[in-house]
Amino acid sequence: MDLIINLKIAMAGCLFLLGICSCMAGLWTILARRYQQVLKNLSAQSAKISGKAIADVGLAPLVGSMSELVTAINQLVRTSVGVGVFLCLAGVTLCLAAFWMLSAV
Repeated sequence: MDLIINLKIAMAGCLFLLGICSCMAGLWTILARRYQQVLKNLSAQSAKISGKAIADVGLAPLVGSMSELVTAINQLVRTSVGVGVFLCLAGVTLCLAAFWMLSAV
């Protein structure tokens, strides 16, 4: 009987640590802002090219492509934040499951 209780405590401890790691990974994913500098550089270059595209008709397709690239990076940021939120919620759920396992001992 004592072995089963020790096993439950060990499992709850591992589950709690996994939940904490998941929460930390989710927060890091949300707060990292990895793509912020890329968006700043791309928007600055886009402004320069749009000014030149008025004079040169050949640059017009490039402006459209840069606009699509900014949209794609924006979607990438949204997806990254969504993954971070999922990791945080999964971590909280794992921590709550660990507490529930300990309360059942």
